[in-house]
Amino acid sequence: MKCADCIRLINQVDRELSHEEGRQLQDHIAGCGHCQSMLLQEVDEVEADLSKPWPIVSASDPFTEKVMAEILQVEEQQQESLRRKKWPSRLWKRASITAAILLLVLTVGVVSSPTLANYVTSIFSESFIVEMKRGGDLGFSQKVNQTVTDQGIVVLVDEILVDPLKMYVSIRFYTEQQKELEASIEFENKDNRIFLSDKNGKYIGTEVDHSYDFETLYLPKNVPNDLILNLKVTRVDLRDESSKEGEEKVNPTYGSWHMKIPVSLEKSKSATQTIPIEKTYTSPQGFILEADRLVLTPIESKLILSSKMNEQEKARIESKAEARMKLHNSLYPDKVTAQEVGDSIRTNATVMWEIVDETGKVVMDTNGADGEFYGPIEPNKKLTYRTVYIEKAEPSDLLMTFTPAKLNEQPVTFTNEGNTFVLKSFRIEPDPDPDTGTSGYVGIIEAEINYQKDTLEYYGMDAVGLGTVKMEEDDLSKDSKRPHIRTITIRDFPKAKGRENQPVTITASKLIKRYENVEWSFDIVSPAH
Repeated sequence: MKCADCIRLINQVDRELSHEEGRQLQDHIAGCGHCQSMLLQEVDEVEADLSKPWPIVSASDPFTEKVMAEILQVEEQQQESLRRKKWPSRLWKRASITAAILLLVLTVGVVSSPTLANYVTSIFSESFIVEMKRGGDLGFSQKVNQTVTDQGIVVLVDEILVDPLKMYVSIRFYTEQQKELEASIEFENKDNRIFLSDKNGKYIGTEVDHSYDFETLYLPKNVPNDLILNLKVTRVDLRDESSKEGEEKVNPTYGSWHMKIPVSLEKSKSATQTIPIEKTYTSPQGFILEADRLVLTPIESKLILSSKMNEQEKARIESKAEARMKLHNSLYPDKVTAQEVGDSIRTNATVMWEIVDETGKVVMDTNGADGEFYGPIEPNKKLTYRTVYIEKAEPSDLLMTFTPAKLNEQPVTFTNEGNTFVLKSFRIEPDPDPDTGTSGYVGIIEAEINYQKDTLEYYGMDAVGLGTVKMEEDDLSKDSKRPHIRTITIRDFPKAKGRENQPVTITASKLIKRYENVEWSFDIVSPAH
């Protein structure tokens, strides 16, 4: 079959094709990149049309009914209910054609498009989380519909989305009369547990995240195909209907809601590719990067990285925590320990990275996603990983004590960690956004600050006994040789005459450092699709 014949048949797909025509169309699309691209463009155009507001009109199309029935049959394991919409007849016909094309293409494994979510419903297809939506659209969720009832509360696990890296579990709540309840399960207490085991009951350690109305379980390496999701709940928190907006009052209800749910990774593992990396790098600043593997699953792609400090850097941070503890305890009534100071600082550095192709074009990067990225990777391409920068917070011993009014007569200079602060002037102004119970005024210091090259910012700044401190950069010049002109604002500064003639002490709890041009890089060859 030629491309022209393929396009002609696609344009006629709203009539019933013969068995031979359908077979030829499938064979051609499966092996022709041009027609696959044309098909995807048609899908995108329909999606764009479907997203536009249209007047509601009645429409019927026997062919549409037939296509929808076929889609239901293909996706019967994934769908709970079929969502039908009424569009203008022109758009309804195009939707019918595209649905038929999608059914055809899905059969030969060429493409699976989010358009299918318009017809086949998965809880995850509606999510704003990228990998959830993709997994739901592609049919990698598993319908469970398992319930347990106690104290008049029905706990329902209705759907699970799983791949070799993570598992999303949807839990919902109903009355025995099938009215949905506003409720939640708090798994971070002794009453409730959610965990995995293998089919023989052996415990599998996982990290669990409780957010977005889903439970997210991060799976360890080499997890078996057949898992058991264990839910052991003795307390359900019902939202208090008398709660006002913004409040979180709950009524705990105690009972017994236990489930064991079989989960299979076989389907997602068969569609997953892994590229081993197994490289370790150490930066001059004492940070260690361990790059383990690149995993491409149906739901997401993830570069498995970890970072840590070497022993010398750990000792330096511990020493700074001790100094911060002494400074804090000399200024504030609430006392802290060096351990508490250390716990407030993330022990691992944030490693920002990017992957580029042979032309230097950035294919993907961290983008704040902690190693996860989304989108296609061209097959059999040489890609290069490189670190853009390392960012780390450490305890700060910044201490600036001065008399505000005297700055107008004589600037004052302070140095800390190689950074220079020149405080040049002071004034009091009304607070443009005052909080209730505050003075309604702010103290403003004009300053020149010259950071050494690795310093990014001071964090958690405070004027002892007054209010929080914020530094805003007025001059965004990137010339490191010039001092940065900044406005330092002290919130809740007293308007009472004379306070500006008394000493003020400014501190910061953390110093954020960023190390750029780190020479960490390695090559990756993307897998064949």
